[in-house]
Amino acid sequence: MKTLVLYTFPPVPNSYSITPFGLKVESFLRINNLQYEIIYTSSFGKNGTIPYLRIFHHGGEDKDSESFEEIPDSNQIFTRLLEDPEFDTKQSERTTLTKDQKVLEHACLRMLEEHTAQTGFYFRYVLNMLEFCETTQLRERIFMGDVNKVGNFIFNMFRKKMPGSWMVKAKARGFVRYSNPHVVWDMAREDLQALEELLSGDTYFFGRSHPGTLDCTVFGHLSQLLFIRMDFPHQIYLKESCPNLLRFMDNFKQKFFPDWETLCQKQPNEALESDNPRMKKMAKMKNMAMVGAATMTAAAAMGLYYFVMKPLRSPEL
Repeated sequence: MKTLVLYTFPPVPNSYSITPFGLKVESFLRINNLQYEIIYTSSFGKNGTIPYLRIFHHGGEDKDSESFEEIPDSNQIFTRLLEDPEFDTKQSERTTLTKDQKVLEHACLRMLEEHTAQTGFYFRYVLNMLEFCETTQLRERIFMGDVNKVGNFIFNMFRKKMPGSWMVKAKARGFVRYSNPHVVWDMAREDLQALEELLSGDTYFFGRSHPGTLDCTVFGHLSQLLFIRMDFPHQIYLKESCPNLLRFMDNFKQKFFPDWETLCQKQPNEALESDNPRMKKMAKMKNMAMVGAATMTAAAAMGLYYFVMKPLRSPEL
């Protein structure tokens, strides 16, 4: 027996997740009725990303052991689950698609993840980082900064470093070479319009009666643009010009996430709990630092006494 455990960021208001890739994977698990557990964490997987999926091979009773397989990338997770006969994914398998549809699905996946989503990250991380933090309650929800000093420190570092870090990516992608960001938004709108026309009034992409990988990917990424309460240029365009996509998003959420409001409630961050190995290590380092500081203070006091105060008090002077 195998147990699936999804690791992703803790929930935030309205959009549930701040990672479209995490919501994409959870959507895939739900459309296939795969039983899974979820651990909310800010601790990254082996390749430095979130989300990641661990497959435990002994019923899940030994999650603290090394007896698991970790899959770090959302698309790799899809492939792994689709290829494993133990997991029933036949409803979302690509065998029902024609060759041309498979090619088109691949192109849309790459467009969404390598361009459309990146323009959204550019908007929220580079141009509107403070608003993004406030809207998603990032400090309290992701890093538990209202009750955890370590989390508060990590949040402050994240808030300060993320815009500069993402600006490097924005330059590499060419977003900042234009005269203003509106050129970037226009290109993102073209992406959305292409999806709108591809959906063409059907319930799911390619006229299927059950969602597949593209549907999960679209839901994950558009959730960021529609449900985070910021004025994304993409959101305005979706509401004004994309009725098919809006209907798709509403239907998908109602059918596969009927517990959406409950999911958006605050949850603890496993990575910041006191019994987490990393937190124990940090606490040990902190104690060692405190002992070291106390030792240095005591040594300095003794030095002050023997080399300064005592000579001054000597009757020989």
